[in-house]
Amino acid sequence: MSIKPIWTKESPHRYAVEHSGRRVELQYEEAGFQSGWAVYAGETLIRRCAELMQARGVAVAVATGAA
Repeated sequence: MSIKPIWTKESPHRYAVEHSGRRVELQYEEAGFQSGWAVYAGETLIRRCAELMQARGVAVAVATGAA
């Protein structure tokens, strides 16, 4: 297993990060002025973020167990 989280770009609006068997997904959800990135662990919504970089930080924290 890798020490670093591994990112996968599945589409322009969907990314995933894996670390130590944990997978966390980021998905862009369009909702007018409330559009943004949603962070999911399986079917569970962890958090919604306005910016991709913020969502990436949340995803890494969840995948590595730091959250």
